[in-house]
Amino acid sequence: MRIISAGESVALLPYGPLRSASLEVSFISYNIYNLFLCTTNLSILLAMYFRYSLICHGKAEGMPVMRNFGLTWILSVGMLVVIIIPPYDFSTVVLNTEKSYPEYKLLETYGEFGGFKSTTRLVYVVNTTILMGIPYLIPVFILVFRHKIFKQINEVQTHLSDRTKKASLDLVRALTMQAMFPMICLIPNVAYFVLSQSIHNPFIIAEFIPFPTCIIPCLIDPILTIYYVAPYRSFVTRRRRSVAAALTVSVAPSSTRTI
Repeated sequence: MRIISAGESVALLPYGPLRSASLEVSFISYNIYNLFLCTTNLSILLAMYFRYSLICHGKAEGMPVMRNFGLTWILSVGMLVVIIIPPYDFSTVVLNTEKSYPEYKLLETYGEFGGFKSTTRLVYVVNTTILMGIPYLIPVFILVFRHKIFKQINEVQTHLSDRTKKASLDLVRALTMQAMFPMICLIPNVAYFVLSQSIHNPFIIAEFIPFPTCIIPCLIDPILTIYYVAPYRSFVTRRRRSVAAALTVSVAPSSTRTI
């Protein structure tokens, strides 16, 4: 997805299969993508809260867990619903984008395209603030929970075995790293949006950066989980050993007997 900020409008120019989809489908798909990003970030916070409740309070009751889980989805789905409610004014988006960047000749390349008519609308401002704010606010809460968990394990629950302590601390470290990566990856997105609003200067590469940079945390999260969480790490280690053993057996030279 190519994202172009053109004055008060933001144009969304699809690539791949979305090129053959309708403007409405492309627009809704983009917002569903944002919904999943938002939910993923919030799930990291919920996982840290769950770990905090278990370690510091000895339990994670069903009602608080369900409440937090429900709030996560209510926030994400609410953002999606209010922003995709028709009617859409894609013609104004095209007009503003063509006026701002006539040298792009976007209609010749993409045909009709959609996007957000006005970045000053309350709905857009609130949704953008949430999408951009969550990756920067969550690390703050994560660090607070991290401090309390570390203090609880090291100073209060001294009776825990070293293995249990290490497993808990490793999980907390993994969640902390997972919370930090979205914040780092969103820096180019925020920088592009701010600069495009203040400096009207075409920068084509920056228009392609916002979409893929949001995918980077999703690629790194499984690696962090495998590295820090013992059960996953053990599973991968066992699988690697079994594959190595199978390869060794398959390439071992067959014994021959010479008479």
